[in-house]
Amino acid sequence: MNSKNSLKKHPKVLIIGAGIAGVGAAGKLFKQGFTDVQIVEASSQPGGRIRGCLFGKSMVDEGAQYIHGASMKNPIFQLAKEHGLLQQTYNSSTEWSVLTNTQKQLNPDFTEEMRNLASSILRRARLLAQEKGYTQAKSLADVYLEEVKVLLIQWSGDHVDLRRQKLGMLNMSLKLQCIHLATNGLGDVSVHEYEEYKNIEGNDWLFPSLLQKLLEVIPKKKLLLEKSVKQILWNGSFESEDGSLHPVRVVCEDGDQILADHAIVTISLGCLKANSQSVFQPRLPEQHLHAIQNMGFGTMNKIYLEYEALFWDENIDQIGLVWEDETPLSGQKPNLVEWWRRVPIVYVVRPTESGTLSESTSNTASAFRFKGKMMLQVLFAGEATHRSYHSTTHGALLSGWREADRLIVHYSTK
Repeated sequence: MNSKNSLKKHPKVLIIGAGIAGVGAAGKLFKQGFTDVQIVEASSQPGGRIRGCLFGKSMVDEGAQYIHGASMKNPIFQLAKEHGLLQQTYNSSTEWSVLTNTQKQLNPDFTEEMRNLASSILRRARLLAQEKGYTQAKSLADVYLEEVKVLLIQWSGDHVDLRRQKLGMLNMSLKLQCIHLATNGLGDVSVHEYEEYKNIEGNDWLFPSLLQKLLEVIPKKKLLLEKSVKQILWNGSFESEDGSLHPVRVVCEDGDQILADHAIVTISLGCLKANSQSVFQPRLPEQHLHAIQNMGFGTMNKIYLEYEALFWDENIDQIGLVWEDETPLSGQKPNLVEWWRRVPIVYVVRPTESGTLSESTSNTASAFRFKGKMMLQVLFAGEATHRSYHSTTHGALLSGWREADRLIVHYSTK
């Protein structure tokens, strides 16, 4: 931020939500010389979906758990290195064991071949749809199922048990992809938009939370907890006690009102969907309401089990579960009685003393902000607003930095 311009005006910036997007935005603004930055958070602690809890003898992660892409291209990994946390991390290596419902342990080479086959279909889904003329293919499921039908013909000479295991592995991979995309089924994921999601090179790593390190640059008085927001009034002219005027007024559930020149909204997409019509006054422009209502997101549930002794090989990190009586063609039908059939994998989590990072919940994303007269009054951040890294912690952090950069550039060029 240009020091000369910063002397002319100290803009009031209010950040709604103390997840990693909000904390990241605030930290960047403070580092660039902004002094009047306030965060309000509805819950009793910062972190958003980066949250751990005591389970048995260990701390487990209720939400974000991994760095997806442990390399210097990942800003979360970079920060972990800067703060000396890498020595506390461990690589979640991919030592697999795949078991079937008939109590068989499948050959590792066979399972690797089938997983690579499934990954290849999904990775090349759009190209396959174009090359093979799947003109009706609109979702990942459409392409995946068409390819399974082709494979079934190729496998017609296989022994029935082998064919069942192949189809079971393809079905397990389908379920696993649903977890990665936080969707009930690949039929909900557009084959055309799927390629927008970008993977960062590197394995998934677990490590202690960076949140406290990020909070160190934010004065404690600038983070208000248990401060739920009721309404965001924008495009106004609200007078403060010193007579200055501000375009944004945020009304909290406890009756407090906070004036600001800019509000960075980092609340979750689900909360936005449920409340966007009532929270913002005046209503958001139609294109923004349309974006909020049409962005998809899903839910990923975690089930933790604690065992006193191992019943698996000590070097195993992941246990795949294959049902030989299921195929991708049988469909992922809701079955609350046998809910465990929807569980494709068990991750082995070693005891740890503190929480960890990464993941989330949305399937598609689109960044949006106001333009023209209303530009920069209300900005949106959070993993769902990152087009390429939605559903990740690094996507959330980058979205917070992105909105902070908009303000930094705005005041450095005025």
